[in-house]
This record gives sequence, structure tokens and C-alpha cells, in this order.
Amino acid sequence: MVAHKFTVDLNKPLVFQVGHLGESYQEWVHQPIVSKEGPRFFDSDFWEFLTRTAWWAIPTIWLPVVCWCISMSVRMGHTLPQTALMVAFGIFLWTFVEYVLHRFLFHIETKSYWGNTIHYLLHGCHHKHPMDGLRLVFPPAAAAILCIPEVYLGM
Repeated sequence: MVAHKFTVDLNKPLVFQVGHLGESYQEWVHQPIVSKEGPRFFDSDFWEFLTRTAWWAIPTIWLPVVCWCISMSVRMGHTLPQTALMVAFGIFLWTFVEYVLHRFLFHIETKSYWGNTIHYLLHGCHHKHPMDGLRLVFPPAAAAILCIPEVYLGM
């Protein structure tokens, strides 16, 4: 019996194909496909829509949230220097957390079906399709879902 190596069909949605690459996933994901238009991830138009985000959507969505948080801090009685210190600490903490996630989670080596699939969704697509302008930033819908525990832990 001859084992056939799985190949990804770029004309079909990719997300649920990449898991089948197994140990070949790491080599495959680090061979970029350079094109302005990114691949389709899902069959569903709804899920596909949630994976695409223009870069300018991030400041448009998150800057008002940051401003609201700063205003709440001032309303709670924090002084301007205290608020500035908290903002500076928040920027430092976010930069550190982003670095740690990128270094230790986004570059983890996976071999299993679900490991490869989740890695591709979170960061592998960035390596495979580096010029995909609509997948350069983390989608706000996914970020909002991940923020829910943070909001409840902080209250």
C-alpha cells in the first residue's frame, strides 16, 4: 500500500484542509504565496466575512473604547498623572503580551489536525499569504469575544 501525501486545493476554502497536512504543515505554511488577494477560508459567507478586516477598522473601533476607559478612570477620581501612568502601563503590558503571544503561541509547531487548523486561523495564514491586506490585523469580532472574560474578571 502506498501512502499519498495530502495537498491543499487553493481553489477551495482552506481552513479545514490545512489540518490534514499533519507533520507537513510547518513546511507548507512557511512557503508564502505572494498575491494581493487572499484565499477563501470558509464555505460560509458569514464566517468568511468575520475573517476579513481592513487595518483602519482597528483604530476606528478600539480608540473610542480606550477613550471611554480613560474617561471612566478620570470619573473614578484618578488624577491626571495616575491616569497617564495607567495608560503607559497598559501600552507596555499590551506590547509585552502581544510579543509573548507572537513568540510562544503563534510560532508553536503543530502536527495534529486541530492544532494545524487553529494555528492557521490565528497566525499561519499571515505567513502563507503575507500580502493579504484584509488579514493583517486580528478581527474585531474575535477580539471582542476574547475580551468578554477580561471584562468580567476586571469588574
